[in-house]
Parts: sequence; C-alpha cells; structure tokens
Amino acid sequence: MDRAGAPGAPLQVAVLGISLSATCGVRDHAGLLAEALASEHVSCSLNWLLREERSLRGSREEIRAWTDRVVGELAERRPDAILLHYSVFTFSHKGVPIFVRPVLSALRASGIPVVSVLHEFAYPWGYGGWRGVVWALTQRAVMIEVMRASRAAIVTAESRASWLTSRAWLPRRRVVFAPVYSNLPPSAASPPGDREIPVIGLFGYAYQGAAVAMILDAIGELREQGLAVSLSLLGAPGASSAGGESWVAQARSRGLRDVVSFSGALPAQELSDALASCDVLLFADIAGPSPRKGTLAGSLASGRPVVAIDGPSTWPEFGRAQAISLAQPTSAALAGKIAALLGDDDYREALGARTRAFSEREMGVARTASAARELLVDAVGARRP
Repeated sequence: MDRAGAPGAPLQVAVLGISLSATCGVRDHAGLLAEALASEHVSCSLNWLLREERSLRGSREEIRAWTDRVVGELAERRPDAILLHYSVFTFSHKGVPIFVRPVLSALRASGIPVVSVLHEFAYPWGYGGWRGVVWALTQRAVMIEVMRASRAAIVTAESRASWLTSRAWLPRRRVVFAPVYSNLPPSAASPPGDREIPVIGLFGYAYQGAAVAMILDAIGELREQGLAVSLSLLGAPGASSAGGESWVAQARSRGLRDVVSFSGALPAQELSDALASCDVLLFADIAGPSPRKGTLAGSLASGRPVVAIDGPSTWPEFGRAQAISLAQPTSAALAGKIAALLGDDDYREALGARTRAFSEREMGVARTASAARELLVDAVGARRP
C-alpha cells in the first residue's frame, strides 16, 4: 500500500522551489527529477515561483502570495509529502535569507512531511569580503530551520553530507548523497572529425573560482609549442557579462583575443550539441571537479574527454574510475594534458567513452530518483499510525 487507504496508488508529492531568473539549473534539476520519479511510482506536482520583484517590500509580498497559494493547494490536495528544492540565495534578499523562516513555518504548519534537496545552502567562509561574512553567518543560522522542517535531505557532495551530520547545533536528520546530473538532452551531433584547428570547449566559465589565468596561460603555451587551438566558452552568460568581460580582458592582455569565442546562451539541445562537437572539454574550477556542479555533469554526459584541475574538492570517484584527465594546478600541467589528448586519437576517444559511461552509471537522474523515493516513503511512513 503506497498511500493510506489507496492500495497500489502512486505516492503524491508536491515539488516546491524558487528561482531568480528564467534560466535556472535548480528548476531544470527539479523537473527532470519529477519525471524520473514517475518511474519510481511517485506522482509529482510542480509549484515553482519565478521571482520578479527585487525590492525588499516587493519580494516580501511576492513570496508571501506564493506561500499562501502553496498552503491553499496543500490543504486542498493533501499530498503525501513535499519535496523542497532549496537554494539559499533564492530565499534571500541581497544574500540574507530572510524568507526562509516564513516559508518553512507555513510548510511545517501543514503537517505534511518535507524532504529537502539542498542545492546551495551556505556561502563558504573566506570569500566576498564583509558581504561574504554576512552571507556565510546568516545562511548557516537558517540551516537550523531548514533541517528542523525536513524529515530528511539530499545533498550533491559527500563532503556536504559529512558537514551536515557533524554539526552539533543542527537537528539530526538522515542525509543522503546523490551527484548532480546533467540537465541537457542527449546530443544529436556527430563526434568531431579531423579539423585544422582543434576546439577546446569550456562550459561554466563565469562563476567564482574559475581559473581564468591558468587556462589562458595553458592555451598560450600550447600555441607556443606550435599547437594551434581555439577556446570556445559555451553557454550563458556571454561576452557582455562581467564574467565574459574578464575573459576578454585577460585574453587580450596575452595576445589571445582572437583565440577565444563565446556561444552565448543556447537552447538546451544546441548547447548539448556544441559540447559534443568539441575535441576536448575543460572544467575550470580551481577547487577541482565536484559531483555538485551541473556544468561538469553536462560536460561528462557529452561523451567528450574532460580535463579538470585537480583541487581540494575533487571527487575521488573521478580518479578511481579514470573518468577525467586530472591536471595539477599549473598552466604547464594543464597544457600537457590537453596536448596528450589532442595528439592521440585513440586515447581521446577512449577517455570520452569512459566519461560518458561514468556519467550514466554514477551521475544519472535515476540515482537521485531512487534516493528521493526512499526518503519520501520513509517520511510518509513515519507520520502514519
């Protein structure tokens, strides 16, 4: 019996979340997970807020209206459980999470058990100056409310699971690790053939921690060695953004402006095809490849070989499975890894095949759907007599 009094009926789950823009990886993640849960005998209804107000007063009214609407629908439909997708900045005003408590209080008052998918929940210490200190402190403080309201949680990195379960000041809850999966559809593009100038692709180039100087220096070293390559920066936000302008300025200062191009924001299928059309893909985070990065998941799913910087946050599974080419954090080491792949067709294609197989096996949506169903069933069962 999946529901009280309804033998064989699917578990009914309300999926909730908030976005700050129409382009939102968290919302895409939630939609794909809801679809996958249908195969796990879980029926999901999506109630998502796309925030349009930016003033404090307007944001407060907008979120209050959405919360009231959600509470009304919960009272009418009485789902078995709530699956909350939590990304702290979407519940915040200028980074301070002032909307977390009212939303969670309303959900707790419904009496319906909540399982939370914790995408981004606390800003790291040591970044962003005084604003970063305020964000890190306030976002950690509201995690008490988040964990209190949740029967269980899913996180996208093993280190985050360890952190949550080891904080004595947080309510004890079951926390399960499931890597982020790709939000992109399968590519319809053919693998790249021989071409005069190989294309190095980079998806996820504008976020904090991108090793801009190291990557551009590596491209410069390859050209000095006589290996002409181009660097394609794929996806949003494009050349006119703050992140894009930083890449342009640093490329120009190295005499590499003509080597760097931007695709700009692309529809999902076109972005997937663009990734699959590159000879080699890079992952730019100086902290290392982590299972919580959607841009990395998209690159891995493309089936092209990926070169990443080996940093403190590198997921050990990548190395054990030899699914990524890991470079020491120097431009020379990065250039060497890229050159090795471009110089050996068999090695390049074999690594791409391992990359795709690893993505399907370890980072597919089915893994998260299975974990979510287990937690939802446990949460529903715990509230029944």
